[in-house]
Amino acid sequence: MPISFAAFFNDMGSDMLFAFYPLFFVQVLSVTDMKTLGLVDSLALLIGFIIMPFVGRLADLRGRKHLIWGGYALLQISRLTQGLARVWIHLIPPKMLYQIGRGIRNPPREALLTDSVPKEYRGRAFGFLGSMDTFGAIIGPVLGLALFSWFLNMGVNIDEAYRWIFFCAALPTTASVLIIFFGTKEVRNDFKLKKTEQKGGFTVIKENKMLLTFTAVICLFTFWNVSENFMLVSGAQILGIPKEEFWTSVILYWLINVTFAPTAFFAGRFSDKYGRKIPIVSGMIILGIMTVSFAFAFNLITVGVLFMMHGIYQGLFRPSVQAWIADLAPIDKRAEVIGTFKMLVGLSDIPGPFVFGLIWDLFSFETSFIVGGIFCLLCAFLLWFIPMKRNV
Repeated sequence: MPISFAAFFNDMGSDMLFAFYPLFFVQVLSVTDMKTLGLVDSLALLIGFIIMPFVGRLADLRGRKHLIWGGYALLQISRLTQGLARVWIHLIPPKMLYQIGRGIRNPPREALLTDSVPKEYRGRAFGFLGSMDTFGAIIGPVLGLALFSWFLNMGVNIDEAYRWIFFCAALPTTASVLIIFFGTKEVRNDFKLKKTEQKGGFTVIKENKMLLTFTAVICLFTFWNVSENFMLVSGAQILGIPKEEFWTSVILYWLINVTFAPTAFFAGRFSDKYGRKIPIVSGMIILGIMTVSFAFAFNLITVGVLFMMHGIYQGLFRPSVQAWIADLAPIDKRAEVIGTFKMLVGLSDIPGPFVFGLIWDLFSFETSFIVGGIFCLLCAFLLWFIPMKRNV
């Protein structure tokens, strides 16, 4: 429960600003080159993903708790500093710090959650974590919208009001740091810093045929998985949203979270009972259809439905993947295997936004969405034929 409540507060702060970020980037910092938008995201992701296996190994040797609250603290600092950016290149250091914080937090958090629940409840545990994440994300944009309106009513310049949202978004994460520091405890008591001849995360994945094939398909899927940033930018382009009508983009992003929260908990429980494959593949199919459909969206209703579909995809996909990896990871190497999987999948995501933006610039935004959607559907087809044990 403390892990989920910490996630709730952190995502409240994160999503106060996330829906504002693309408009801040494009309209306040005046960036028109979509390759640049993809490049910033790619550079920020790189370091955070690379450190995950090492953080996981440290968590397996020395414990999970302190790494989790330390990661949250870095997220807090990152949000404070992003609002200071005056040109796009200023965003790179705080965005990298943000991803480092996530890289330090995520493997030990998932390992501690797995340690804390029986195997038959792992799906719903990760589903509940995802739901609490998203309930915070539902409140966050509404709170950000209210604060933004308040800043404008107080006479704050609109560009500076965007910056103040970043500063305010750091506050809820303070609660996350305190909850983890004072409200959690280690489940295992056998952590030791010693030399070991046991297999590392890479070796575990390489020698497990099912895990290796699954990782390869998810890497390909992640490469073509459209980011929320591009969805928001394309939605703004389809609807012609100026920066003065920021509320439209906030509502669109809010729709993702409204559908994610109930779907995640349902999908987690479903995967505990019927296996992980069905919700994972279903989510991939929904994302593929949604991505292709973006090329043909033409008004607020159609764009809004597509954003809701993205929330359903995430709710089906994320908790089931997390539970499935936790099922297969050895107990004493759990955080390292989780971190290694996340790194491999994450590294495949780094060139994805840049390639997506490049196709957008060279051809059109419709072409980038059609190509991405077709590859997502292909990955769903491939994953369906991977043999899995019934309990995963």
